[in-house]
Amino acid sequence: MRQRIKILFEENTNKKVRTCELITSGFNNENYSINDAYVLRLPKDNRDETISYINEEKSYKAIEKLNISDKIVYINTNIGLKISKFVHNAMQYVNTPTNEQINYVAKTLKKLHNSGIKVDFGYQMFYKLGVYKKELSKEEYVDSKHEKKVVKDVQLLFKKDPLVLCHNDLVQNNLLFKPNGVILIDWEYSGMNNPYFDLASFISENDLNEEQSEFFLKQYFGSKLNLTKRKRVKAFISFLDILFYYWGLYLYKKRGDLIYNQIASHKLERINKEINLEK
Repeated sequence: MRQRIKILFEENTNKKVRTCELITSGFNNENYSINDAYVLRLPKDNRDETISYINEEKSYKAIEKLNISDKIVYINTNIGLKISKFVHNAMQYVNTPTNEQINYVAKTLKKLHNSGIKVDFGYQMFYKLGVYKKELSKEEYVDSKHEKKVVKDVQLLFKKDPLVLCHNDLVQNNLLFKPNGVILIDWEYSGMNNPYFDLASFISENDLNEEQSEFFLKQYFGSKLNLTKRKRVKAFISFLDILFYYWGLYLYKKRGDLIYNQIASHKLERINKEINLEK
């Protein structure tokens, strides 16, 4: 594998590889530090078929002036190979983000959502839900009554806000915290979407507790935060739990990596907890 990485890097940058270290596997990709100056991302086989690397490249170009992402040196939109500049003095949170880190994410998302940047593609979350479900057996489906209610609630909310460019995948691996901010990496799920999807993504994917969630929303909305906005976030969180439950099982069947089954199990626990509260 290291030899393949060396060849890919040198062919696409005309630079020699002196050092090559695996830095994180991530969910969808393997990432290598090259010469302590670059990061080469190589997607895993049997990828999520809803991902478009052509669209990811468009997003990177669109947000370049915002300075909220890694800097791209090369991207192959056929296979998703990406070479970017190494983000020095950056780290991921260990157990849970600090309030300072939560604040950085809130301000960065607000900057992105208010930028006015538009791209010609959407995240298509309802389409993705269908793609993931069709690969599963009906025995693996979520309680139909609960799912229909959650999907209907989000469909009604979806167009209440102008669609904006969203990252849509704010998991821990995609957040690199610097002393004065946060860098959002890997934009393969990006696209025009309701901004509440990003807010729900950060809260849900990083398991923020109630106090952290409230702090995050206050940093994002300021004095405009009200009960209606809190309810919208909650509705989108419920939808994300269902979406990524199916996503986890979908990729577990494609790849067999235990992490995807663990993600699905975690999401199902949250879904069942919500169902029990509704009774």
